[in-house]
Amino acid sequence: MAGELKQSFRGRHLVNLKLTGPGSEKDTRHHEIAVETPATYLPGDALGANASNAPALVDRILRAVAATGDEVVTVAGQSSMAIRTALSDVYNLLTPGRRLFELLIGKGATDLAPLLDRANAEAFKKYVGGWNEAHDVLDLLEDHPSIRLTAAELAEGLRKSLPRLYSIASSLRAHPGQVHLLVVSVRYTIRHRLREGLCSTWLDDRWPIGASADLYFQNQQKHFAMPADPGTPLIMVGPGTGLAPFRAFIEDRRVTGARGRNWLFFGEQRRASDFFYEDEFSRDVADGFLRLDVAFSRDQAEKVYVQHRMRDAGRDIWAWLQDGAEFFVCGDKERMAADVERELHAIAERHGGLSPDAAKDYVEGLRKAKRYKRDVY
Repeated sequence: MAGELKQSFRGRHLVNLKLTGPGSEKDTRHHEIAVETPATYLPGDALGANASNAPALVDRILRAVAATGDEVVTVAGQSSMAIRTALSDVYNLLTPGRRLFELLIGKGATDLAPLLDRANAEAFKKYVGGWNEAHDVLDLLEDHPSIRLTAAELAEGLRKSLPRLYSIASSLRAHPGQVHLLVVSVRYTIRHRLREGLCSTWLDDRWPIGASADLYFQNQQKHFAMPADPGTPLIMVGPGTGLAPFRAFIEDRRVTGARGRNWLFFGEQRRASDFFYEDEFSRDVADGFLRLDVAFSRDQAEKVYVQHRMRDAGRDIWAWLQDGAEFFVCGDKERMAADVERELHAIAERHGGLSPDAAKDYVEGLRKAKRYKRDVY
């Protein structure tokens, strides 16, 4: 079954443990879930979940359209349900689509019309998703209090919510019948209102311990599988919650007795409050199973990140690559992964004696040979 692209299963929430300590600016959790119906996964795979929206947000949207919540609406031209249920379980309330803009403009919200002009595509993107500026469905409704949508019109203007995917933080061999997640709760304020990530806060606040939910495993072996040869050296770069799949890799290699060397680069803000699974990795280091380089950006005056630790260890990274190591990266696509790739090029130049063009070709060769694998988002 592990070879299937997607496997649905019933999961029961077992553990919701806050890992970040006093002084941390984040709320990062370790979740353990029992796999109650037949399904399997491999290290590198992801877990998918369809989360419900926060009840407080649903209530405010209902008030904004003067609905009781009992009004029956048709979802996607098929099933009928109460608007409160649809807002809670079906619709995307965080990122409004063009259809809601069109409905509001048609009822007099002329200030929104320029955003739908094709020439203003970037402005529209910034309006609905820009840093410290994003407008959600509630913003659109409350910013136009004179416009009233019926419950049916509101449902017509909303998009269905998509599942969220999380890298799995456990090996099934190490934890039979369970799957673990490492998730940071997304919470931030825009225009004096608290905004919450859909699935991270559902896991933390709205999925009780002992309750079951429909989930699925997403096979990611095509682009993020562990080395086929257990003797292959493994270099892993996973700051923040990008650590998740590498905990799974390390657990799996330990349980199976894989003889390949393992090297992890991990980064977060502060060692005292943000060193996830420190006891586990310290044990792995102590018995020689793992080489660990850490970067805690806020523990010194000048910020230090994983790419800086790579630079410090560049000679050894190059030697490992010459020995056939596979290089994995998981986490932020826009900044971290790009910085790591630039440093990988620099290592090939500095320690491999390659020209910039040859270093670029070398890294691309690693990618084509499936020795450089990324799970970035």
